[in-house]
Amino acid sequence: MDAKERRRLLRKRAVRRQVGLIVAAAFVIGLSIYFVSSITSARAQAKEEKAKKEAQIAKEEAKEAAVKVRQKEHEKAAKEQEALMKKLQTETEKMVSGFAGDWSVYIQEMDYGNEIVLNNEPMYPASLVKLFVMAATYENLDEVMETQTEYYGSEKKAWKETKKLLEEMIEVSDNEAYNELIKVQSPDRSFVKGAAKINEYLKENGYEDTGIHTTLHPAYSKSEKDGKGDNVTTVKDCGKLLEKIYTGNCVSHEKSGSMLHLLLNQENTIKIPQGLPEGTKVANKTGETSEVQHDAAIVYGENTDFILCIMTKNTNGVEEVYGDIHELTKMVYDTLNP
Repeated sequence: MDAKERRRLLRKRAVRRQVGLIVAAAFVIGLSIYFVSSITSARAQAKEEKAKKEAQIAKEEAKEAAVKVRQKEHEKAAKEQEALMKKLQTETEKMVSGFAGDWSVYIQEMDYGNEIVLNNEPMYPASLVKLFVMAATYENLDEVMETQTEYYGSEKKAWKETKKLLEEMIEVSDNEAYNELIKVQSPDRSFVKGAAKINEYLKENGYEDTGIHTTLHPAYSKSEKDGKGDNVTTVKDCGKLLEKIYTGNCVSHEKSGSMLHLLLNQENTIKIPQGLPEGTKVANKTGETSEVQHDAAIVYGENTDFILCIMTKNTNGVEEVYGDIHELTKMVYDTLNP
């Protein structure tokens, strides 16, 4: 090999070494950039995760603080409402003491559930007792429908007639509808057995001072009794039933709605409703004889809804007792809806 060829080979080797060094350097630089980039990315990711955690903690702390604020506001409002109800109780006792006759009064405000019970004595309910027959009918509706379907021959006709009885009993306070709805609680349409079925429902649901024992009249059907005395109830039992209807807990939410609909269509609105501001939504059921005057109502106030149940006996006549009921109703409404 001559000198010229040797020089050429040496130059070629030198070029290869330089290329190798360049490639190695590029690899080292690339690797360094990768590691630097990875470290930078990891740091950025860690920083981002830290920021997210801090933001989440801040959000949870803000939420917790807001809950505490709302709790304090709720506690404050609850105490104010409790104080208001104590004032209302004093005013109610004072007012009722000036009325003629024997008065029982139940008031419950529906924001916090505070209640007032004044003279919760068992009393002859007259048509107030129909509230409990309505509730028991919806509770026992499957059995009632079986009895009615067997009687009318079709489920459609049975429901039509049962619905009609409920409407007549509550909306126009028809006594014959009441008598019939008690009987259809029993497969053989027995008043005594039907009354026993309803009284079982009352006992199971805590209406301890209420009992269904007699038919109501005037009516087409004959007078019947179970031999356990007269019908009876208290303002508190009536109030608790209305509370369950209001909250959707009487039998079921759907059936509570059906019962409320019946009460909202009440045609006798001469007592509690007449003491309310014009246009006030009210769902009520009255009861009256020559000796007693009652009304039980769910009142939808402008600010506060409430339940008001009034039972009276031995008063000085219809005109005076109506005026007293209106006066008491107005005072209760104005106190709870200032």
